[in-house]
Amino acid sequence: MKNQILYQLKQYEGHYFTHTKSNAGKWLQYKLLKVEEGCIEAAILVREDMTNPNQMLHGGMIAMIMDELCGLAFYSTGNPSYFTTVNLSIDYLYSAPVGSTVIAKSNVMRSGKKIANVECYIYDEEKRVIAHAKSNLVNTEKKVFELSVHPS
Repeated sequence: MKNQILYQLKQYEGHYFTHTKSNAGKWLQYKLLKVEEGCIEAAILVREDMTNPNQMLHGGMIAMIMDELCGLAFYSTGNPSYFTTVNLSIDYLYSAPVGSTVIAKSNVMRSGKKIANVECYIYDEEKRVIAHAKSNLVNTEKKVFELSVHPS
């Protein structure tokens, strides 16, 4: 397979992605449901430590989920340079209660030499869109990191 990063990520499909180099991603404890080049789908359990005072998924947590999944979708393209977020624009539509599972789906819309555009949707258990984000990532021109650990 030409895209080694995609090949490595595909090994995690159906597993919790605990070997991410992102500490925020480790904390989220998401399960990769679908991995394709430029497209990632993940499930996240809404834990109590992710909620606002109303026991609903906190807006800041929604932003973190979306930023994490946008970055991972871009990473799956196998680009040799590391890209980082320069903006994240979110529409908050609903929320999700503690104990529920949300599904995040992220897709690379366009990838250029300097800028990539990625979007992410988060759905609740009724398949209702609770948030939508668009993000631009910029090329840092640093060599991208690679995964080295596979799920057991």
